[in-house]
Amino acid sequence: MDLKISLCIPTKDRFDNFLEGYLDKYIIFLEEGLINEIVISDENGNDYHKIINKYNNFILDNKIIINKNNNILGVFLNKLNVCNNATFDIIALIDSDNFVDKDYFIIVRDYIFKNNLKDNFILSPSFAKPNFSFKNFENKIITKNNLKENYMTNNILFNLGNYVLTKDLIKIYYNYDIINNISACDVLYFNLLVFQQINNISFHIVKDLHYEHILHNDSIYLETINNCKSFRDNYIIPEYLKF
Repeated sequence: MDLKISLCIPTKDRFDNFLEGYLDKYIIFLEEGLINEIVISDENGNDYHKIINKYNNFILDNKIIINKNNNILGVFLNKLNVCNNATFDIIALIDSDNFVDKDYFIIVRDYIFKNNLKDNFILSPSFAKPNFSFKNFENKIITKNNLKENYMTNNILFNLGNYVLTKDLIKIYYNYDIINNISACDVLYFNLLVFQQINNISFHIVKDLHYEHILHNDSIYLETINNCKSFRDNYIIPEYLKF
């Protein structure tokens, strides 16, 4: 199986503090063949111009694909946008303020090959270092049949993101009327939509799949979680956790 991976990064004003250092390392992964392209979608153009100035040769070689949005899409839609711009069917969707190292991609590749995975899967980390451990879920595969019981055990896992998914999953139907209410729980919303609409979806919590989850005061999650909690508890969960 010819396995090609698009590293997809949505961003907004993250270049100076996070993305520049990360991209220097991700480019090494490109050269080593662990990933096959880097796709970036920038909300306001600030990161866009800095990336073009520093990494223009990789852009000309189509190793980095970068898009500047015409307007601010918001967290959820910008993630969909960057995934839609990916060339390949397997996507590592990583937040611009978090970092995944070489082992992440090695483990992902080995897991896909070993389990002969092809369509409709999500590979989720088991440790968002240093604060969020899901090691008690390692090697668990969640399907429609056991989603509810696993969500009730640890709901944080389902809003983690920074995972690998197949591109076909983003083609599901979305309720665009509620998008502005879900910034802090956008991953949860997406995951529950996938489980609702894709019969054979499998959500794997992969042993030893770790990444650096950076906590900082400019986190969009922290900025929007208070507004999102009520919407999550009173709408998203009752509406979409019906299995």
